[in-house]
Order: sequence, then C-alpha cells, then structure tokens
Amino acid sequence: MDDKIKSIVKDLLDSIDDKSLIERSKEEIKILLKEFTPSGLTLLEIFYKIWKKNDSCGSQNKIGSWLAYSIGMTSVKPDGDFLPTRRIFARAGFPDIDVDFEYERRGEVYSYIIEKYGRENVGNIGTYSTLKLRSFITRAVKALDLADSFKKSKDDYVKNNNSLVRQIIDSLPEQRGAFLKVKDESGNQVIIKNFMDAYNHCTDFKNHINKYPELIDHASTMEGLLSSYGVHAAGIVVSDIPLSRIAPMRLSKAKSDGTKELATQYANEDLEYLGLIKFDILALSTLSVVSTTIDYIKKYEDIEIDIENLPLNDDKTFELYRSGNLIGVFQCEEKGMQKTMMEICVDRFDDIVAGIALFRPGPMASIPKYCSRKHGREIVEYYHPSIKAFVKPYLEKTYGILVYQEQVMQICSALAGFTITDGYVVIKAVGKKKEDLLNKYRTKFIDGCTNNGIDSGVATDYWDKFITPFAAYGFNLSHSACYGLLSYQTAYLKANYPDLFMMAYLNVECRNKKYEKVQHLEREVSRMGIEIENRHINKCELGYYLERTDLPNGILLSKLYPSIMCKGLSTAAAQSIVKNKPYKSLEDFAIRTDPTCVDSESFTSLMNAGIIKNDSDSLNKFSQFRSHLKKVRKKGYQGVDLFG
Repeated sequence: MDDKIKSIVKDLLDSIDDKSLIERSKEEIKILLKEFTPSGLTLLEIFYKIWKKNDSCGSQNKIGSWLAYSIGMTSVKPDGDFLPTRRIFARAGFPDIDVDFEYERRGEVYSYIIEKYGRENVGNIGTYSTLKLRSFITRAVKALDLADSFKKSKDDYVKNNNSLVRQIIDSLPEQRGAFLKVKDESGNQVIIKNFMDAYNHCTDFKNHINKYPELIDHASTMEGLLSSYGVHAAGIVVSDIPLSRIAPMRLSKAKSDGTKELATQYANEDLEYLGLIKFDILALSTLSVVSTTIDYIKKYEDIEIDIENLPLNDDKTFELYRSGNLIGVFQCEEKGMQKTMMEICVDRFDDIVAGIALFRPGPMASIPKYCSRKHGREIVEYYHPSIKAFVKPYLEKTYGILVYQEQVMQICSALAGFTITDGYVVIKAVGKKKEDLLNKYRTKFIDGCTNNGIDSGVATDYWDKFITPFAAYGFNLSHSACYGLLSYQTAYLKANYPDLFMMAYLNVECRNKKYEKVQHLEREVSRMGIEIENRHINKCELGYYLERTDLPNGILLSKLYPSIMCKGLSTAAAQSIVKNKPYKSLEDFAIRTDPTCVDSESFTSLMNAGIIKNDSDSLNKFSQFRSHLKKVRKKGYQGVDLFG
C-alpha cells in the first residue's frame, strides 16, 4: 500500500468517533481499495462533502455500510452483512454515484460542483440515439418517398408520407410496457426487438410491408444506426484535469434560458473505460414537498421534524397505506399501487419496500402469493426441502418469494458457492440474455449445488424455474429501500399533518407549472375534507395559503386558498397582479397591472381558470382599456364589476 493510500485510509479511520466501529469499517475499506483507485476514493469523499454543504436540499442514499455510518454519511445503522447486499462492490468496473436533490435546487448543486472543480473539469455526459423500429420506418418511408409525392409539392410530400408512416406503424399491435410483446403460432410470447421480428410475428404489419419491399431491403443496414446526439438527463463526470484532454467535447443544445452546457461526445461506457465515474445529480420534486412541509410544520405548529429519523412503526402511517388513500405518497400514486398496498395490508416498513419492488412488470405476478403467505392463507415454502436450509435466511422476510435481485446473489452464493461478483454477473447476463454466460453459470450452479448434497435435477429446476425467470426483471433492494423510506416519509407527513402536506405539494407543483397535477391534488384535498376557497382575483396569492380554526369540540378546521398561478400565466404577470391588488373594476385592473407582462393572453388564462368572470365582452374591454389608457378619464369605466 503506497503512502497516498495509507494517508486516505488513516484519514477515514481517524474521522470515526466511535472507535468500536473501526474493525467493521476496516473490512469494508479493504473492499473499497480493491474496487476504487486512490483518486476514486478521494472523489467519493469530496462528493460527500458537496452533499453535506447542500444538506438542506439533498437526500442521503442509504449506503448500508458500517463505514458510511461511522463517518456520518447515513444516520441509520446497517441491517445485516455488508457483502451480500452490496451490488456496488459486486460489479466489475466503477459504480454509478446517484444522489437525489430537490427538484427546484438541482441547479445550485450543479453550479457548486462546477465552482468547486472548475468549468473545464465538469461536463454532462453525451448520449446517442439509434434508429429503432418506429424511427427507422419514419425515416425510411420519407427518404424513399414511398408515397410517391415528391414530384407533386413539398406539402404533398410531407403530408402523404406522414400518412403512410402512420398507417404502417398503426398496424403494429398496441404496446404495453417497455416492450412490444405478441404471441407466436405456438402461443408462446415473443418480444419484438426489431423490424424483422415485427415482420415475422405481426400479420397486419407484414401485409403492409409486403407492399413496400424496399423497407425489408434497407432494414438490415439502417436499423440500429446512430441517429441523434443528446445529453444524459442527470449524469455528469468530474475530472482532476480538463475533460477536453480526455474526451472530445461539444456544447449541448440551448436550454430554455438560452444557456448551453459542456458535454462529452463519448457515451458513459467509454468514459468509464477511460477511468471516469458517472455522477447522477437527480432531481425529485418529492424532496421539495418534504422540505416545504417540514417548514410549514415549524411555522404553523412550532414542531421540528427530524425527517431522517422518523419512527418506522407509526400506526397512522401504516393505516394510510392500508386505506389506499395514497395520492401524494411517493411511488404509490398509481391506482394499481394503492390496491397493492391495501392487499398487502401494510403493518411494517418491510412491506412498503417489498410492495415497491413487486409492483413492476414481471414481479407483479408474485403479489397475490406474497399477500396470501403473509396473511397465512398459504404455507410458506422454499421450493424443495433439500434447499430450505440454504435459502431460508435470505427468503424468510419475503415469505419464500424472490423479491430483490440481491436475493439471487445471496442464494447463488449459499447454494452453489458463487462469489458475490458471480451472482451479480448472473443478474446482468439474464437481463441482457447473454446465452453463453448463462450456460456457463447454469453448469456452475448445478455443480455447486451437487457439491452441497442437492440432487442435480432439483438444482436444474431451481435454476430454470426460480432463479433465471426472476433475475430477468427483478428490482434491487438498495433502490427499493431508498424509495421505500421516501415513500414512508411522505406517508407519515400526510397521515400526521394532512393539510400542511397537501398545501406543500400543491405549491411545489404550482411552481413547477404542472397544472393537471394541481387539479388532481385539489380533488384529493376536497376528498380529505379540507375546504378549498373559490379562486378570486382579490383573494389569490402567489402560493396556496391556509387558514386554520380551532372549533370548541377540539376539531381543527382547515381552509385552503388557491394560488393565482394557472396555465398560460407567467410568473412575472402573477407577481404584478398580486402586488397591485385589490382591484375595484376591469379598468382598475388594466391601469394598475404591468402592461409588459399582463397582456391579453394573461387575461384569457385568468378567465379560463375562473379567477375572473368569463364573459364575451371582458377580453375586448380589457384590450381597449390597455390601448387607450391615456385617453380614458381618470375615474374610468363604470361598467360591470368583474370581480364581485
């Protein structure tokens, strides 16, 4: 171990206040040293400091490590062993570093990283799109002018070829989920991956394509070609030298504010090969909702909420999950997920984590079995008596059902002597259908089980019918636990502070201009028995605000006043309107609001939102007042009161 690495290790160990944790941490440091270069270790430590500087707007990834717990990266003690569940140390190569920040403050974090490491050392990660089935058809039909319309006019060329593209694409079966799936002649399910798959298995599509054999000729050479350059939604790379010395760079497309960002022309896989680690600076509006709710609780009830250390056994929270009234609860807003939580009958935190992992294409089929076994309607089994002792420690909490990818890794290790890295490779090989690797590990699994006294037939069936089907679509525990904790936090706030939580959620979505979501949340507020005032030009503020009344019988009555923000109204216009209210008449409104931002379009938006009266003459009168403002008498128009 060279002096630089020794120095890093010493600094890490010296930073641990509880010396009883040093031995546990040393074991993890040994693994870290195998997986990360010295610069990688330093970068991880510095990146944590970035998070710490912004801890008012960030959310910790629950690392599940004694070292992370010892140096303060997480406030929750690890549960169980370090190695079996740590996918990060099982994979070959570098890990991705994912950190969630508040949606509205992601820009601050990104700016800090640039300031810390230098503009030339920080860049977005470039991405490339390829011509897939539908995009190939679109491009090819137009390039070949299969509608035979180029000789007519430009408009006919565009219109007729677009129409033909639509006809061909509409002949494909409806796609549900991430993949297009159909049944073959034998009734077996087939995943359509490319043009020829669709041609061979989709009759209507084939009939269309037979009219245009040119498409078949070009499919093999065009489909899969790179078609466009983009930028990863959240991924960045940080280097200790200018990125331009490592990879070609380019300016990304201009954002809404006109600024451009520096991005690599290499994709993530190439950057990893060159020794760079991808950092995902993720933005979650849910984190903004949580922090805003905490602020409201302090303001309205003078209570400090320690959101990272909530009691994970709150009865009100579990009752909310069981009720299915989960609008606003992270990961649980879909009706299907609400039904799942009701069927599971949540009474512990582990149920939430499992529900989130199971409610995905593939694992969903296990939800009824999970519920039946949990409630004692079905006996918990472990596939075969001979393997029960090996797998029960890893499947007991999930009633003998595979729920997480890490369980596959643990079972392969216990049953067949796989290393944890082998287990990780199995998951990836199944997911990417790498037949050569699967055959290799299938043989290794069966041999390993046989060495443990398990019949080869049982081992073969277990691999083919239990391990590999799940590994193709299973979710990992690490992510599910993080999602589960954030879900629990939002449920806790909604269950215990319903009016403040909903007000926070409405304000966050209003600032994000997600007005369909706002309408959805308002319906939930009404369902919860919280009164919402009608929108009125003289009562609306920039954000939602709350009036609370303590009734004599001890009931707290909450009334919510809506925001003036609405679809089509700019923030500047809203600020001008709120700043200058109240208004006595239409002319008063026209005179006192800022004409540079409160225009006819703004006025129409206010009418559509029901904030002012919507009648046929209002917009015309408003426009006339604005046009002839200097000529109007000081006392002004004495017409109808639009705001009464």
